[in-house]
Amino acid sequence: MTEIIFERKLAEEQVIDKAGAILKGGGIIVIPTDTIPGIGCLASNCDAVIKVFELKERPTNLALPVIIADSKDVEKYTTYIPPAFYKLTDRYWPGSVTVILKSNGVIDCSVGGGKDTLGFRIPDNPLIRGLIRKMGEPLALTSANPHNVLPSAVHQKLLTWWKNEVDLIILGRSTAPRIPSAVVDLVSDPPKILREGIIQTMELESHLF
Repeated sequence: MTEIIFERKLAEEQVIDKAGAILKGGGIIVIPTDTIPGIGCLASNCDAVIKVFELKERPTNLALPVIIADSKDVEKYTTYIPPAFYKLTDRYWPGSVTVILKSNGVIDCSVGGGKDTLGFRIPDNPLIRGLIRKMGEPLALTSANPHNVLPSAVHQKLLTWWKNEVDLIILGRSTAPRIPSAVVDLVSDPPKILREGIIQTMELESHLF
């Protein structure tokens, strides 16, 4: 049975404790972010990662973003951090830019869709950052909508999709659909902007080149 809580009706620490206990047990949660609500699990739990793909009916070659709390955390999971990383993240993190870097294999390749790269982001959302710090490891978190269905933060849609499918739904503000994060590939030389998102290409390029 899915537990449903409202983010604003509990103290942040209570929400973090509840979500953390479920994640530690291998559970799946739906949680508000600064852009689109996310569905995910601990990035280290391969069985839970596979379940996220199955629940969303998401092709397993489409990577799940790795959500971290501090920019220095990428050093644990990558082989190389190019100078452009700092130009982008100093400007946009926490915020709506996902940065693709080469994986060092610490996080299982299933999270990265079978590739040797991972996409990292720090959301501008203190609840998620607090949860990750509490867990001491990142989340694998993607938009909380079934594959090929438009994302939504409307409570009724989230409940229709995920009630009795996931272990915990944390409901934030019920809002209209939002634009997802921009995605920048820093493994390529020169870097590639794979998705414009909230931040437009011209602005991103001004911090890359």
